[in-house]
Amino acid sequence: MALSDSKLKGMLKGHSDTKPRKVADGEGLTVLWRSSGKVTFVYRYRIHGKPKNVSLGEYNGEETGLTLKNARTKAQQCKGWLNEGHDPAIQLKIVKDERLRPMTVSDALSYWLEKYANEKRVNADTHRQQFNKWIVPHIGDLPINGISKHHWLSCFETRAKKYPVAAGYVLRNVQQALKFCIKRGFEVNRDIFDLDHEAIGAKKQAKRSRRLVDDASWDEFTQLVRWVDQGKMLPYYRNLLVLLISFGCRTQELRLSTLREWDLNRMIWTVPPEHNKTSDKDQKKGESGEIMRPIPLAIKPFIESLIASSPNEYLLGELKRAPAVSGWGGKVWQQLGHQNQWNLHDIRRTVATGLNDLGVAPHVVEALLGHSIQGVAGIYNRSQYLPEKLKALELWQDRLGLLRCDTENVVMLGRAG
Repeated sequence: MALSDSKLKGMLKGHSDTKPRKVADGEGLTVLWRSSGKVTFVYRYRIHGKPKNVSLGEYNGEETGLTLKNARTKAQQCKGWLNEGHDPAIQLKIVKDERLRPMTVSDALSYWLEKYANEKRVNADTHRQQFNKWIVPHIGDLPINGISKHHWLSCFETRAKKYPVAAGYVLRNVQQALKFCIKRGFEVNRDIFDLDHEAIGAKKQAKRSRRLVDDASWDEFTQLVRWVDQGKMLPYYRNLLVLLISFGCRTQELRLSTLREWDLNRMIWTVPPEHNKTSDKDQKKGESGEIMRPIPLAIKPFIESLIASSPNEYLLGELKRAPAVSGWGGKVWQQLGHQNQWNLHDIRRTVATGLNDLGVAPHVVEALLGHSIQGVAGIYNRSQYLPEKLKALELWQDRLGLLRCDTENVVMLGRAG
């Protein structure tokens, strides 16, 4: 039967046996109970076919001892290490070494950035900048296991009034960072997890639906296409816009794109998992996380010129930071004299709308965008739909050609679908 706090307290009185008793809690967690009343939590496991056990700590019924709740958390942590192929006994020693000095809030956030976000998050630099603005100046030097709810509120209460959407984004990332630290064995005050958007005055970002085309007109998108063709901007941004308009991809997929992703022999652009937004989710489902897009013949010369002129590994010739690119893209609508604001991500929505208007099947559009197929179909369907994607992108290139020469005809075709 599972252990309980009352059972553990009763064990402190000891027993009459000459040998220690072993009382199992489940999931590998066991108590070693000695006749003297000493109670030790032990995690029992097998690795490389051999049985092993490691001590997690002593229970004494006081604050200085290990509680049942924390012992179970440590056991789950050991189980996670074991599933990853690591020996829990060794990992616990490593964690102990890391914890020789008290961890501050800054330490905890930096630990998450270095051990997780730098590899798993394409916008890790943005997280770091936001932590340095919202959190570090206020409580960065305080111990992470000693701060409470009012400390966190002091970080958000002023800036959240001016940046309510960003406040929610920062809170979510701080919570994820501290959950990561807890899983790695660090003691963290859990008050942060009681906070939500309402508590800090944050707002969730409203879902955007801005597109540069509608049932009545393709004028805005046509103006954008012709403006890009004129090339009255830095080459980096012109090349970026040409590819965004051609593929309907995410900006980060192009910003991070390297030359080796573009196979002009097979005419395939393969976006690796680390460059696309859904990679973690897809890998958990057993997918590779890659997005494969055929390269239409019409833009092959353009891609060849980018590859030939790039001075480094990046297709666009340099690696610009995400805030710089999004900041520039967020002002294009003003240069074109459009009444309603839009950003680079809205080009992606526009391409998706245009493909749907051309009669491209929804699942092909979703595959081109790099969206995971939802529901049961997504579990069993691993097809990249390369022939269907190629046909759709060639059809889209034909539409772009019409946009460049005759707006009126394009509007009529758009209405006809």
